[in-house]
Amino acid sequence: MFHYQQKFEGAMLSCIFMKILEGRPRSYDRRMDKISRGQVKRVKEMVIPEVSEGAQVLEIGCGTGELAEMLIARGATVTGFDSSREMLDVARNRIAAKGLEDKLDIQQMGVEAMDGLQASSFDAVVSTLVLTELSDDERRFALKHSSRVLRPGGVIIIADEVVPRKVIQRLFQTLVRIPMLALTYLVSHTSTHPIEDLPAELKTAGFTIKKEIRSQGDSFALIVGSLPENQ
Repeated sequence: MFHYQQKFEGAMLSCIFMKILEGRPRSYDRRMDKISRGQVKRVKEMVIPEVSEGAQVLEIGCGTGELAEMLIARGATVTGFDSSREMLDVARNRIAAKGLEDKLDIQQMGVEAMDGLQASSFDAVVSTLVLTELSDDERRFALKHSSRVLRPGGVIIIADEVVPRKVIQRLFQTLVRIPMLALTYLVSHTSTHPIEDLPAELKTAGFTIKKEIRSQGDSFALIVGSLPENQ
């Protein structure tokens, strides 16, 4: 039991402190890296190889721009959005300090505004630790419009908390989440919800699953989906 508990707590603590530290955007990345023992940054590093060099990328929930900077270093051009003005200010300063303003376009908005993005205008959509903050309807809306804004053959890369596939692992996840969710709500007045069947939702949105990597006691997933080359 202790072995499973450690794995689940690792994933949950990262999500909880992410919500708490969003109120401290200037030190967000440094504190998250320390609290998660580098786990959050490793998640972002897993995303990078799935994006083609020179791709035009849409990042859902770009936050302080850490992943955007990593993608730009790979040769990508990034359009990002986030609902937090303070986080976006940090992102702009991060990119401006390195003279990369022409490689990053960011705006303050939520996923509900994705229907205003131009169709077939991106090669990849990326999202890390964001979809679990959305309601079921919001998440499906985001996936639907992710499909719409991608060009034929485009890919979506998602890294987030999911519901484990085995009953015993689901039980441990529930037991670990209850007190941690209470702490998260008390501090940030928000919550997160692990996704029941993300591959199925991606398929409904028109994607074919190319890769699924599970970790953290099967409670965390990196999933890569793609659209048909001709559609």
